[in-house]
Amino acid sequence: MCLGTIAVLVETWEEDGARLGRLDDGTTVPLAYVPAASPGVHVLIHLGIPVEVLDEHAARDALDLRRES
Repeated sequence: MCLGTIAVLVETWEEDGARLGRLDDGTTVPLAYVPAASPGVHVLIHLGIPVEVLDEHAARDALDLRRES
């Protein structure tokens, strides 16, 4: 089983036709699977790639569950 991580997207830009972003830990990631993501949103990261934008409530619940385990 693979567990994803949750991060905050802090910056976005385009480079050579690809949309990229920087996470709150400084990691640069492609935004191909979440093209509408904007700075400030929480994203679900799977294998180093953001695959879903999470609303604030879902992100908070997931982070709380992770802290409990």
